Amino acid sequence: MIQVFRNFLALTPAIIVAIYFHEMAHASLFKKTTKTRRNFSFVSCVDPLGLLMYYMFQFGWSRPFPINYWKLKKNGLPVTILTIFSGPAMNLIIGVTAALFFKYTGLFRFSTLLARESYGQNYLLSYFSDVLYWIMVVNLKTSLFNLLPFPPLDGARLIEITAPDNQVDWLAKFEVYGLLSLVVLSILGIIQLIMWPVSRLVEFITGLII
Repeated sequence: MIQVFRNFLALTPAIIVAIYFHEMAHASLFKKTTKTRRNFSFVSCVDPLGLLMYYMFQFGWSRPFPINYWKLKKNGLPVTILTIFSGPAMNLIIGVTAALFFKYTGLFRFSTLLARESYGQNYLLSYFSDVLYWIMVVNLKTSLFNLLPFPPLDGARLIEITAPDNQVDWLAKFEVYGLLSLVVLSILGIIQLIMWPVSRLVEFITGLII
């Protein structure tokens, strides 16, 4: 029970980092490109179901920063695609950076999540080590998970802005049910099955670095 509570305390900062910087990347690039003054609020980006997914599986979704991709597309398709991928790219950068820091500072030696015997020597260091571990894992998983073609994930946005005009109406109808599809597929275990190779890839990447 103590370890479960400890994991919750270590996982929470990692989830905050993943959500905040993912949506901030989208918002910053959109605001810079369109000169909009819409404010960014972290609280408004928290989706309860997506947050629950994070705690259960270390990947999930947030409520997207409101971006009119059709308006953005007028600035050019490359800029639009860059804006779409800015969130996953930011998560990837944070995940890799955390992994390198985790390794080369030697903090991995104190992680309770890696079954290190030395963590008990310093509880503060072991906590920060676990936080860094989750920042690494959660951000790498979030980066890859968001490429799936289900609204509100970024993979669906890419399909929307590159689809032929005669398919736009169909995609708009599908978007209404996108979140519901994610929830149902998660309950059925299908999303976890889809994410299984992604999780193994994340483990492989972290194994190479650590």
